[in-house]
Amino acid sequence: MQEAKIVATITSTTILFLFMININVSNVAAGLPEEKVVVITNNHTNYLSVRCFSFDNDGKVQHLNTMGSFNITVKIRKLFSSSTMWNCSTNMGTFVAFKYDYGCVDRLKPCEWRFDENFTYRYSPKEEEWVAHEYNPNYESLTRGGVIKGYYVN
Repeated sequence: MQEAKIVATITSTTILFLFMININVSNVAAGLPEEKVVVITNNHTNYLSVRCFSFDNDGKVQHLNTMGSFNITVKIRKLFSSSTMWNCSTNMGTFVAFKYDYGCVDRLKPCEWRFDENFTYRYSPKEEEWVAHEYNPNYESLTRGGVIKGYYVN
């Protein structure tokens, strides 16, 4: 009975190890870079605030004038690259500024986002145009600080 448990443990450990190697190899095969720059730009005619954060970085509030921008350097995880994600929180809601499967990830240019009081816009290199996205509710970001001193001037 003990021998069967030992064999089962060794077999399951070997399978897990091979699975993890396969995931790491598939990330390299998919051509994911180690880092990616994401540019966040205020597309509104007035001053707006935004805070971008990930699981590893709480981020600081950025106060941006019209067409003001800032960059985020995202380090793509080697193992489980799908867990690499950056969210941005504004007074109007949140948006996912980076996911491993966005079309801009395998390009040399940065991923680009613009935001205003109504929508967020992600540049699609494939379609060569800005694609509008609705904001997500701000619930998740509120537990992590939200936009603390957000300003919206009309």
